[in-house]
Amino acid sequence: MGLSLALVSLVNARVPAGTGQVPAHVFLVAESSVKLGIDPVGRELLSEHLVVPGRDSVSGLVEVSNFTAGPVELSPRLKAANGELPHGLRVEVTAGRRTLYAGEATALDAQLRLGERAKQRVRFRFSAPARAAGTVEGRHVNLAVRWATRKAGR
Repeated sequence: MGLSLALVSLVNARVPAGTGQVPAHVFLVAESSVKLGIDPVGRELLSEHLVVPGRDSVSGLVEVSNFTAGPVELSPRLKAANGELPHGLRVEVTAGRRTLYAGEATALDAQLRLGERAKQRVRFRFSAPARAAGTVEGRHVNLAVRWATRKAGR
């Protein structure tokens, strides 16, 4: 009796329909820097990891502090730990309300100027358009962000 009730309940249970898409798993950590304070460093920045092309995005924050005695220009660089970045993976980099970059992660070209002893929170948001499903779906993308620095005005 108990087993038949369990089977009837299981058959009648409503299971949400699948999307038919396999999400990409995206992970991002920030590397340390000599000239900058990075927080958090070496820990996962993204609160979620599944990117479904055309639908879901993931984002995370890192705080960057200028430890130098003058203003610096920063450029974030993404490095894939397990091969190349997949084409079609997009990244939007923002600092406050300013968009520093929005486009292919493979072509990331963002610039941020930080004054002497200044700090700024920077958000990285990853997504993929539906047309990129063939190159992004099912991928495990382990990324590290490192910061190139130079004195401002050079």
